[in-house]
Amino acid sequence: MKHCLKTALFSALFALLAVGQVLAQDSSRAKVIIEGNLTGVKDGTHISLMQEQGSVGSEVAKDSLQNGHFHIEYTPEDTALGIYSLMSFDDNFPSMALKFWAKPGHPIYVQGENNLVYTWVVTSDIPEQQEWAYFINANKNDWDDYQKLSIIRKARMATLIDFKSSDTAKKSARTAVDSLDKESEVIEYKIQKHNLALLQQVKMTPTRLQVLNDVANQIKWYQKEDLRAPVTTIYKTLSQELKNSEYGQKLTITLYAPRIIAPGEEMYDTDLFDLAGNTHHLADFKGQYLLVDFWSFGCGPCHASVPELKEIAEKLKGKLTVVSLSSDTKKIWKKATDYFKLTGNNFSDLKEDRGIYAHYGVAGIPHYVLISPDGIVKSAWTGYGTGSISAPGMVQI
Repeated sequence: MKHCLKTALFSALFALLAVGQVLAQDSSRAKVIIEGNLTGVKDGTHISLMQEQGSVGSEVAKDSLQNGHFHIEYTPEDTALGIYSLMSFDDNFPSMALKFWAKPGHPIYVQGENNLVYTWVVTSDIPEQQEWAYFINANKNDWDDYQKLSIIRKARMATLIDFKSSDTAKKSARTAVDSLDKESEVIEYKIQKHNLALLQQVKMTPTRLQVLNDVANQIKWYQKEDLRAPVTTIYKTLSQELKNSEYGQKLTITLYAPRIIAPGEEMYDTDLFDLAGNTHHLADFKGQYLLVDFWSFGCGPCHASVPELKEIAEKLKGKLTVVSLSSDTKKIWKKATDYFKLTGNNFSDLKEDRGIYAHYGVAGIPHYVLISPDGIVKSAWTGYGTGSISAPGMVQI
């Protein structure tokens, strides 16, 4: 086993050097290059390269496994360090992705022995990647168990959403999914407790702050209050720069959550911007009912809701105004606006999910808030299905 490991590491280093020499010879290519070798994965498997921008991952390149090998090249818009991921949408893969940092001139070598993509080994000279890999490797066995449950869950969900499935089959699938979710939560809690112990031994960096935020999400999503005190202790040692960073702000909201506006209370307002940079406020629309739509381009139900939102805006024109608030980066927000041909009140506070979203307690999207003409929150609900926007409170308008 040790001999095989040494051979694999030598091969990885050789591949990195070889690709690096090619890049040195032609630096104008400015490409992100990923070389992968997999065993235990069938040829023809599709491997997708996703570029992460905020909460949205976009497929930017892909390849199919041939003789256990895949090769992916992508030319980004700039040469800055970026966050990417590899995943497969094939049925026998978990609903997870291999996260890594990359930039042109720094080739990535990926090696795996199965379809458990999240724990494939990444060889890279990028410090952020090495820091992240430390925490993945420290929990590899648990993450592998987690991924195996994810694959089973994926199959059960396919039964659950298949309109051809019988009621009995759907009921059985729902029971299985609930059981799998409970098992997964136990494993993830174990992983994050271990990560917390590891974080208490090292100096905090932006990459490690992402790991700490994952630990804190156990408090946010699963009410694991035993983690609050140790996470808060680490938080208090952070530099102001780290506290002001994206993940520092997320951590702040988790530990010191703003008061959430509830139905019957006056609406929360802040500076909102359109794509041209002009400033707007929810108060600008007082005198009419206001339907605030919290959404993201990476949200499937948000896509499905667009026609109905446009229909409601037109049908109730003069009585109700629809305001859409994107949680995406400005680049993705602009892309979504063009894709949907959005017009009207299409804004963002440019804080993604760390600003107005937190004040309205948005935990899932699409999320809707109905506000009365005098600025009082009437109702709020999450999720979309055909006709669901019109149902909660809209009949009174």
